Amino acid sequence: MGLDHDNGVKQFVIGLDYGTTFTSISYYSYPESEDNPRALPSDVKSIINWPGDGMSGMRRQIPTESWYSAVPKIRVSPPDQFELGESDDEDDDMGIGSAAKHGTLGRHPSSDGFEQDGDESEKYLWGYEVPYQRYRANTDRAETRRIERPKLMLVHDSHTKDDRERLRPKLEHLIERGLIRKYGKRRIPTSRDVQDAISDFLVEVFLHTKKQLIENEGLTEASKVSFVLAVPVIWSPTSSRILQYAVEAAIRTTGFGTLGHGSVDNLFIITEPEAAATYLLGSSHDMIAGETFVVLDCGGGTVDCVAYTVTNSYPLRLKAEVGRPTGDNCGASYLNDNFEKRLLARLADEGYLDRKGETRKSIARHLVPNFEDFDKRTKDIAKMPRNRVHISGLVGDEDRVATGDGPKRFSNNYLNLNSDDYNEIFLPLLHRVGIVLRGQLELAMSKRKVVKKVFLIGGFGAAPSLRSFLASFLKNFARELKLPYEVRLITTNDQESVTAVASGAVLRTLNKQQGPTRKAYSSFGFLRIEPFSPDKIEGHRLTKPLRDEVDGEEYVTVIDYFMVKGTIIRSMHAFPPFKTYHTFEVGNPLLLCEEVLYVSDFATESHFALDHPKNKDAQVAGKIIVDMTFLRDEGKILPVLPVPDKDGVHQGKLHYKVEYDLVAVVEGRNLRYEARYPANENGRVQKTGQFSIAAAFLPGTS
Repeated sequence: MGLDHDNGVKQFVIGLDYGTTFTSISYYSYPESEDNPRALPSDVKSIINWPGDGMSGMRRQIPTESWYSAVPKIRVSPPDQFELGESDDEDDDMGIGSAAKHGTLGRHPSSDGFEQDGDESEKYLWGYEVPYQRYRANTDRAETRRIERPKLMLVHDSHTKDDRERLRPKLEHLIERGLIRKYGKRRIPTSRDVQDAISDFLVEVFLHTKKQLIENEGLTEASKVSFVLAVPVIWSPTSSRILQYAVEAAIRTTGFGTLGHGSVDNLFIITEPEAAATYLLGSSHDMIAGETFVVLDCGGGTVDCVAYTVTNSYPLRLKAEVGRPTGDNCGASYLNDNFEKRLLARLADEGYLDRKGETRKSIARHLVPNFEDFDKRTKDIAKMPRNRVHISGLVGDEDRVATGDGPKRFSNNYLNLNSDDYNEIFLPLLHRVGIVLRGQLELAMSKRKVVKKVFLIGGFGAAPSLRSFLASFLKNFARELKLPYEVRLITTNDQESVTAVASGAVLRTLNKQQGPTRKAYSSFGFLRIEPFSPDKIEGHRLTKPLRDEVDGEEYVTVIDYFMVKGTIIRSMHAFPPFKTYHTFEVGNPLLLCEEVLYVSDFATESHFALDHPKNKDAQVAGKIIVDMTFLRDEGKILPVLPVPDKDGVHQGKLHYKVEYDLVAVVEGRNLRYEARYPANENGRVQKTGQFSIAAAFLPGTS
């Protein structure tokens, strides 16, 4: 928008489209002095010059792939917070006032038993390095350490089941080798086990982004960097949080981004289709309030389709999906699989090609990059395409006829491809895309919505074969149902198709007004050790209390939720303080008080034990350890005796009792929690923690 970015410190908004097969980053920078920045789609830029892109650095995306070496990575631990969620011993009762357990954040195995990878044994491969090593180089790196489509571990749908089952053994292998960390219970698989695989990849993405912005856009240490994450419509708050955790870990490692007390600050989350629509419609006023349209996001792994109704034309705001989104795992990367299968089927009888360490499978695999870069992006099956691929040593039909073998459309050293081959490769997936689109159109029509526009986005959306197929599909659909109007397929140029989601996410975060109501879809609470009161508190009745050795009283360990799912949360809100006390034996060298924050996407009732079914999904969101030793050292507290029982007997020991207020405050999409002393007064903040609660609201909530 013609802003002068040459003077003063800049701020940056970073849009992350972490895709199933490709990832892209878009950004917008503006002067620190500007309070209300606005941008047009043309003002938003995308990161390029990705290492090894093979296209003179002009590609605006990077493959979401990584390949671990046998050498464990060094990771930056979060300050004063759990990053591992629950561990095997976390269910143990937490002693009142006991010092925090200072365990390691992951396994650190010895080097014994590591497989070796030759010259590249210590290098972590990512992005374009992975397909290069897989398809072009003769690498001996173990396939069990190659990670692809990790995002699908966060999508628990039937159409992602096969990919998740293929990836799970690889994650378990990496965990066993100490290359990534196990989250949750040690023997129970959880979707969060993919977190390190995501964050390790994002570390490289952020380092490259940071370097590009320093060199080209004036990023400095003083620049504030905020993030907006684009997520699938069908994601749960849990899935969004896992991506959030991964982003936080990458920010800590790279120093790229703003953290508040260890948590990503001012995070914004938006759905991928809404982000894309914001970008595609951002410079036009073609959509009017009440109009319904469909976004068909065809990526490398998944194809997702959703219908929206416009509630406000400017700024563009969309009503929650018209119906349940439809989707399938029929993205462009599966064309590569079909290409390999087709070649292997054509070469099934050519056993003589298996020689000198080369196999027909390796031959087909080495031909995939050419298909990826050329055929997939240029061939239109509606135009009867042809091509030929070089296969050294392949016997041509002219020599076969001489020996009595029938023709196979082979030339010497070349395999000829015609429209039958391309149909075998493309059509199975194109038909599945059509089924996804048809399902969404019929769903919208069943709700009496008129859909006249289908916006096609995503990398696969730039493929000529898909575009021609869908254009024909929509014509036939309108004819079949005798619609009195046409349904238009709206496409964009190849690069915009790739970056529409990340760029739209940036635009949307610059204009958050008129978003969804701030209704909580998750509950947050503190771990509390409460005096056992089964007569008064329902949650205590089925819980076995434990007697504290220090003060002799009976207690139960529970979660007390202060922010409850289903309630409306104001953008600035302080919850009533929790009256908190910890007891310590007189001989304790330090008086360290531990406060643990939990999050649940299901729980709404407080005072139930941590292992109660009502808290079945509760996970640690963060913690603070408050050093209150100064109270003893400065004589502000003195040892006290336990309260005698009814027989006048002191069950506990002489001890110190530390009391303070634990206060939680919502500030926009951040939750700040702090220990304040003295209690019952305007106490001083002794320790602060912070957690982003963006995932607890509907995407797009300000």
